[in-house]
Amino acid sequence: MLAIPPGDSSLVTGHSDLLRKSAVAERADGLLPEYREIIGSIPPEAGFGGIWESEMFLFYAAVKPFAPKQILESGRARGKSTLVLARCFPDARIVSVEYDRQSENAAAAEAKLKLCSNVELLYGDSREILPGQLQPGDAVLIDGPKDFRALKLALDLMRTERPCAAFVHDFLANSPQRKFVERNWPAAFFGDDPLFRHLQNLDAERDPRPNPQRRYGIFVCLPPPLPMAYWKLRFRLLTHSKVTV
Repeated sequence: MLAIPPGDSSLVTGHSDLLRKSAVAERADGLLPEYREIIGSIPPEAGFGGIWESEMFLFYAAVKPFAPKQILESGRARGKSTLVLARCFPDARIVSVEYDRQSENAAAAEAKLKLCSNVELLYGDSREILPGQLQPGDAVLIDGPKDFRALKLALDLMRTERPCAAFVHDFLANSPQRKFVERNWPAAFFGDDPLFRHLQNLDAERDPRPNPQRRYGIFVCLPPPLPMAYWKLRFRLLTHSKVTV
């Protein structure tokens, strides 16, 4: 499998065909056994919200060919997704930012991640913190802030041409933020695409509850490069968010 050398933005942009949804779906089945093994020792934590294992597998299948040396996570809640990142990318530095240091979730995440030597836990506004942490070849996962604020953060990071990809959570069908991406970012794809639907079997394996009602936040994958000039996309984002709020 091709690995993109970190630090070369031209290669990241030039190999964005690796992030076509058909390419991600094609290699996903081959990666599934090793992903199951990686997360097998992580205790199930259904019922607390957050990002499901099938959604994290989509991130893993999409990003692994780039072999990122650093992954930036914005919003970690109880740290389940952070732990999955740490196990799936043991050679990468995981920089995870959570806004509220005083929440119960923050304490739960710190306890869960205390033995992960490749994880750095930061607190504060990720919109202020992450631009200073961003390195060439980074993968980005945003699960807070939400909606158009999340899109703005992703856009501001991707304008640098440094990220190999940005994943943003909570893009449900027919939501205003999803409609914006569908209209303005043709190469983007979503986790509820029929090509990925069978991956939800992972969650049935990990969810011990009888007859659970699982709700998915839905990832959007934003591959580089930007689909148009930054100023134009930023203007459209500003206009669209004002119209829909």
